[in-house]
Amino acid sequence: MVSSATTANNVDSLVLDIEGNPLEVGSFYYVRTPQSTFRWGGGIVAASKPNQPECPQYVAQLGEGWYRESPIKFLPSDPSHKHVHISSDVNVVFNNSFSACSQGAWQLTPDANSGDLFLSTGGGIGNPSPQTAANWFKIEKRRGDPGFYQLEYCPSSNTIDAFATKKDIVCGAIDGSIDNLTDDHRMIWLSLFPIRPDDYFSTGLMFFFIKA
Repeated sequence: MVSSATTANNVDSLVLDIEGNPLEVGSFYYVRTPQSTFRWGGGIVAASKPNQPECPQYVAQLGEGWYRESPIKFLPSDPSHKHVHISSDVNVVFNNSFSACSQGAWQLTPDANSGDLFLSTGGGIGNPSPQTAANWFKIEKRRGDPGFYQLEYCPSSNTIDAFATKKDIVCGAIDGSIDNLTDDHRMIWLSLFPIRPDDYFSTGLMFFFIKA
């Protein structure tokens, strides 16, 4: 018989949706931020950046509303997982029926001008290795904000399977800035902020999940 303590520990290790249910591997979810309830910041979408090739697309938060938002699924590096676990490496994938340019896993892509790392589509799905190191993310509990999560980049050594690669990786939180809000597209482009949030002054977008 499973003890209540064991059950509680198992639940504590899982990412939960807005209704308190564990996120199911392969199921689609809408990703929302608490700011969206105040009509600032909307759904998460794949979009082509101005003055960039059409494909692959980049990951952005709408400036307002949920028109064209795309549901997202999470695929863990450990194929035995049936639910999404906190602090475990996952691929993040849009519903690719929306656009051929939004296919593939989310990955970090350096901007051609600034060198800053932005989230784009087009990454390989699965195949944990040094070659896919840019494609693995973690969902973490938001420090100081119970019930919310944030997306971080810092793949585990056992996922990318190479210490030489791991030591060169810049870990951080995924965030967007009002400075990245463009008047023409009303998009907040998501990028890596290479400062790990502390317990109070947190960096990184707060997320919650709604099953599609």
